Amino acid sequence: MSELEKTKNTIIQNIQRLCAHCVNGQKHDCPIQKISDQVSSIRGIPLIVNDEFRGIIFR
Repeated sequence: MSELEKTKNTIIQNIQRLCAHCVNGQKHDCPIQKISDQVSSIRGIPLIVNDEFRGIIFR
């Protein structure tokens, strides 16, 4: 798993903790779920400088 994927998974997990339904894995429609879906759809090339993740270059 790339650094970008690890970062995205961490962000998604933290966001989903804000909604009790998301924590329980229930299918529903809430703003938290929409944000989580947007984060998971991010595609790009990770920018790594001196072995540190510095951001994403979007294509």
